[in-house]
Amino acid sequence: MDQTTTTHARQQSRFDEALTKYLRERDRLDAMPIDTTGREDESRAMEAVAAAERRLFEKTPQTVGDVRALAEIAWLDPDSIPEGSMIAAVINGLRQLDGNTPSRTFQPDRWIRDYERLGGGWTNVEGEVSLLAPVPTPDGLQAMLWELDTRGGREQVKTAIRTLPDGALTAPASVRWQSLSRAYEEAAEAMKAHEAIKNPHRYGSPECEAYEAETERLATVEDEAFDAMMLHPAPDAAALAFKLAAQSSFTKGQHWPTADKIAARLAADAASLLPKVA
Repeated sequence: MDQTTTTHARQQSRFDEALTKYLRERDRLDAMPIDTTGREDESRAMEAVAAAERRLFEKTPQTVGDVRALAEIAWLDPDSIPEGSMIAAVINGLRQLDGNTPSRTFQPDRWIRDYERLGGGWTNVEGEVSLLAPVPTPDGLQAMLWELDTRGGREQVKTAIRTLPDGALTAPASVRWQSLSRAYEEAAEAMKAHEAIKNPHRYGSPECEAYEAETERLATVEDEAFDAMMLHPAPDAAALAFKLAAQSSFTKGQHWPTADKIAARLAADAASLLPKVA
């Protein structure tokens, strides 16, 4: 019996082990007496179940039975509304068991058109295609990227992009960049012209208050135009250079509320536009 048990344990996959741990934590939670269990103890047990569930859905299913287990957990009852990551785990499990064959429902050309329409774009540097999205990424684009990865269509999309004229960023996304950069330049010029007037009015006078109100309005417009431009993907190296110059002149080395997001976007721009170092 000991030998049989040991052999069975050795044959268990990582998915099996994760499933066993999940079921154990769930059973432990279910076994807690309703009337005598403290709130903290129950909270810890629920967190343990959630952590075990998360680890389980990160594992790669090996069989149809594994995918079935994921589906049964994701849809515990008819009213279940699974998270996107849980649904993705089930779909990707089925896709892997199907041999990662091309999806019969995914259409690369349609995906590219819709991705572009929602503000996404791409670059093609010496055949290396990188998809671009604003930061933070709108819900619509996040949903499209989710579709891309659950359908296994990333390589199909990249192949389709390589066949486009010039293999460059699509015109609509490039036009969007031009619009955003122009809006920032106009807002910066308007603010500069307003500040050049100084404030000739007596402090506390209606004219002074009107001047200050206009200053605040123009500053808000400039701030919003700066963020919109900096968080949009740079279509080419010239645009990236423009962004870096704008960041230096606009923030003047001071902390900016969206500095972390802008830094992430600039890093993504550089990764997609600059030549890859061997």
